[in-house]
Amino acid sequence: MKKTYYSPTKPYFKRKRYRPFFCLFKRIVKLFFPKPEYVWLTEKENEAAVFCCNHTKIYAPAANILYSNPPARMWANSHFLYYKDCYRHMMTKVLKDRPRILKLICPLILPIIVHVFRSIEPIPVYHSLRVTATFDKAIETLSSGIDSYVFPEKLDEEIGPINKYIYEFRRGFTYLGEHYYKQTGKILKFFPVYCCQAMNKFFIGDPIAYDPNVKMREQRESICMYLENKIKELADSLPQHEIVMYG
Repeated sequence: MKKTYYSPTKPYFKRKRYRPFFCLFKRIVKLFFPKPEYVWLTEKENEAAVFCCNHTKIYAPAANILYSNPPARMWANSHFLYYKDCYRHMMTKVLKDRPRILKLICPLILPIIVHVFRSIEPIPVYHSLRVTATFDKAIETLSSGIDSYVFPEKLDEEIGPINKYIYEFRRGFTYLGEHYYKQTGKILKFFPVYCCQAMNKFFIGDPIAYDPNVKMREQRESICMYLENKIKELADSLPQHEIVMYG
């Protein structure tokens, strides 16, 4: 059987993609972005897992792209992978209340945004009937022995943060545990991660595992509440530091 390669936008690539522009881009960014330290406060796993991290602004995702150790695949909004979707998302969401000059510049930088997001080969997150594609790509990633990072905070200015570190997590990503178990028979673990930008460190705590004997409607809440509380616990255990919230 001919070897195939991961693709975030297609079922697969027939040949490995080499992206010299993105490699150069990463090298340049690394000059101004110091390498973070990953602090394990629990035992490392041999099986691939999902690492659930606070978003900060852009620091945590950027650090994951540049330095994740071991290498991991990030969950990312699917809009950034397609030109029309990206333009619409930028104009109606990201730049909605931003200065007009940024909206004028948007078409010029759009090819760069899409190229970068395709180059990082993320797990594309869909919020529609295509959500099954998200789980398929996530399972493909885990089955290849590659960890994944998800930043599941739900930015809601009306409700506000659930504690001084994070906003409430979206619950949908937890269903990966059920899908992964049905397809592979393996139990998926979700690790809480607190990104402390001020210390340039990621703190990884004890995981919670999917339980095939518990209904997902109940389990999605218990998994997320555990992760939310554990991230707060990890953050509270650190010396006083500047907190960077999502948004």
